[in-house]
Amino acid sequence: MNKLAVLAFALLLFFSTMLWYLANGSLNEYLKSQVLLQSQYYSGQNAQLLKANFSADEGKATFEQLNLSNLNDLSHPQLLSFDKVTAQLARVASTQLNSPSIQNKNTTIVNIEKLTLHNVHAWSELTSSGKTNLEVLAKQVSKQLALDYPALYPNISAELYAKENPELNATTAIAELEKQIGIPEAETNQAVIESKAAKQKKRILGKAQTRIMISSVIINELTLTSIKNNKELQQEFQNIEFGRIGDKNGIDSNQLGGELLRQILNHLIRLEKNNPR
Repeated sequence: MNKLAVLAFALLLFFSTMLWYLANGSLNEYLKSQVLLQSQYYSGQNAQLLKANFSADEGKATFEQLNLSNLNDLSHPQLLSFDKVTAQLARVASTQLNSPSIQNKNTTIVNIEKLTLHNVHAWSELTSSGKTNLEVLAKQVSKQLALDYPALYPNISAELYAKENPELNATTAIAELEKQIGIPEAETNQAVIESKAAKQKKRILGKAQTRIMISSVIINELTLTSIKNNKELQQEFQNIEFGRIGDKNGIDSNQLGGELLRQILNHLIRLEKNNPR
């Protein structure tokens, strides 16, 4: 693995598109700051991270003790806690995306073989709205993703658009949103279909210079604590697999933090509902 590919991975792994000017001495601190910024941006909650470290020899980034604070007025101070997160670079560290349907012809896809979330703790607690803190935060993260990437989250985007335009009925609101964000309409002519598909791909890929593709995301150990009536009920799970994140075109590096958090929260919600105590 050449050093340039390794450095590219380190610079681009967590949500940066213009970091190649950084010296190795400041890289770990920069990665730490980016993880915190992205966590707080999508969740709206405070985040803490003890340290970040990238090993060029191993092609691995490690983040230790990442914590996300709980919603206000709830009993437990934290909502999510990760003892450690490791991201292992794939053997082919990066590839170039060369397509006439993208805006930036120098887009790089960073390939991550495995993202492992070690010893995860989550706390579920009812809020005054009757929803759990997990559900409230999942909605917040999904809303922000839909605002930033409407073409990738059309159902959420349509719901938001309908709420902002109450004078329109649901069908009209969705149709209007489709025009704005470019969701393809039904079409039988093959040339038109291909043209619309190319335009939609351009909208989805956008101007990002770096994109991320993760082959596998795994939580090795999870402790889910449900707080009800001042009692804590704990459940433990092992080896939870989320599968791939990003297709062959990857996802925008700035989208990755929100998408990971969205998938984790939704999985926690399903676990709690499917395993009542």
